[in-house]
Amino acid sequence: MKRPPLGKLLSHETNSIKETMKIIDKNAMGVAFIVDEAHKLVGVATDGDIRRAIIKGKNVETPIKDVMNQKPVTIKEDSIDSYDKSLDPNHIKIIPIVDNSNIIKDYLYTSSLFDSRFFKQKRNIGVKKILIIGGAGYIGSVLSRKLLERGYKVKVLDILLFSDKSIQELYDNPNFEFVKGDIRNIQTVMSAIKNTDAVIHLAAIVGDPACALNAEETVEINYLAAKMIAEMCKYHQINRFLFASTCSVYGASTDILTEESTLNPVSLYAETKLKTEQGILSLVDNNFSPCILRLATVYGASPRMRFDLVVNTFIVKAINEGNISIFGGSQWRPNIHVQDVSSAFIACIEAPIEKIKGEIFNAGSNEQNYQIKKLGELIKSKLADVKIEVQQDATDKRDYRVSFDKIKNVLDFKVQKNIEDSIMEIKQLFDDKTIPNYLDAIYNNYLVTKNQQSINIDEGV
Repeated sequence: MKRPPLGKLLSHETNSIKETMKIIDKNAMGVAFIVDEAHKLVGVATDGDIRRAIIKGKNVETPIKDVMNQKPVTIKEDSIDSYDKSLDPNHIKIIPIVDNSNIIKDYLYTSSLFDSRFFKQKRNIGVKKILIIGGAGYIGSVLSRKLLERGYKVKVLDILLFSDKSIQELYDNPNFEFVKGDIRNIQTVMSAIKNTDAVIHLAAIVGDPACALNAEETVEINYLAAKMIAEMCKYHQINRFLFASTCSVYGASTDILTEESTLNPVSLYAETKLKTEQGILSLVDNNFSPCILRLATVYGASPRMRFDLVVNTFIVKAINEGNISIFGGSQWRPNIHVQDVSSAFIACIEAPIEKIKGEIFNAGSNEQNYQIKKLGELIKSKLADVKIEVQQDATDKRDYRVSFDKIKNVLDFKVQKNIEDSIMEIKQLFDDKTIPNYLDAIYNNYLVTKNQQSINIDEGV
């Protein structure tokens, strides 16, 4: 990570909490040095200091001098050579360097910031702890692991509609925290967002059939609760807020669709996602920087496996029944592996905040726009003795190809997985007997939702 110049970390003592938080977000270091007119250091404020102050009732227009640390650790500029960088090796610190008049001259990294592995990860220093809402689900259970591997602390809020098997092995990780709860409960969400630096919102009733079971609750969970969470993050100055939307908002079109294309949702699921996008983006201001990822159709192996997604369905049918049934087949779909979805969210977390502020990114790759029949043929080419049955009546009206140029050009995002990779991954699940019965309702969002006495929440798109 490029070291920002000192000027990017300075905030005047008369600046408000909100103005200082903007400086902290932009420098991505998690800290601001507070100075007076003479450029003397009068205090230090971290993003944590600010959020704790807001929780205690401070207004965002309160001067930063009222909540800053007035006695920060400093280093005299004539003592730098004698400073022991090995002190406190388990924590990241950014220490201001001052002269004998307490005028700030520079700042010093300590601890793991000197570790070359840290720089290779390109971690965003200002983001330390991330809340994943819906983190036990199909995408969330993969994303949680990838973030932990990159050195982040991860908190998951999930109602565990599909049990906690997908995250059980994470409970012993000291950087992992789990909160069980419903996103419609304000107190639960308030508790979950405390002491976090970024929020990734994945939770929703997922898929057209599941959403159609109870339209009122679908709107309540997919739109109203998501909008409420975004508003809570804005109020608490958690300014990196990522929302998982879907390319289904494009509906049906013969054009190659970009983020600027006309939207044509053809299901309640897509309608609620679009409505939520609009609600979240209406909250953008100088500080609050939400970002929308419109995900292609997801596929691939996950700790919380799903067999109700088109690629996964075709693969599991081919493996276990030797047959793939295709309805229509000419419809186009964009596709993305669940590992690459997780990487897309990480790319947004680690990007400069001005690159993702108020932006919508299609997440996928141009090469993985496929007609449904082509998906069947790809799977058949990798698995012997598979028959394809095509029925001309297409019950699914979605038909669209999507451009993924923006995410590639702006965030340098490139997918690493393809359909062939997922065939081998899922086949291995059966070879290892990891999946005892692929017909079990647990692998199907619609069936589990239908079986609930009240509709709760999973995640994904």
